[in-house]
Amino acid sequence: MPDACFETAAAVEAAFYGAFADADLTAMANVWHDGDEARCIHPGGDLLSGSGAVLDSWRQIFAGAAAPRVHHRLLHRTNAGALSIHLVEELIGSRDDPERHLTRILATNVYRQTVDGWRMVLHHATLPLVEPRGQGQNGTSQGQADTGTRLH
Repeated sequence: MPDACFETAAAVEAAFYGAFADADLTAMANVWHDGDEARCIHPGGDLLSGSGAVLDSWRQIFAGAAAPRVHHRLLHRTNAGALSIHLVEELIGSRDDPERHLTRILATNVYRQTVDGWRMVLHHATLPLVEPRGQGQNGTSQGQADTGTRLH
């Protein structure tokens, strides 16, 4: 049985981003559905199936890394009975260097209501496409995303 009981999808989402920002694997484990239904795709990564594989990926991300600066903003929410689907914008960067830019990631988070409260069953995060350098709408130079850094 999980250590936390989340009464709403919004509460489990806040706990997910809190665990991410604190690089806290125990807190991260509390937000995920415990079983084969858990799915996760990190930016540029493959589909991870089952809570064991999902939590192992977070263990690897948190290992030896400083806790990141993480901001999230809900863009859209759809509720369908015991499911809640959230489209989220994530801004992630280094806590040690507040002047460094934040990387923008778009994510789909799906939560399911269980007998133990709401739990995350899917996190799919991706770097949005950017226009090639020099292809801005008004002819101004556009930057490109740093795809060489795995943020989660």
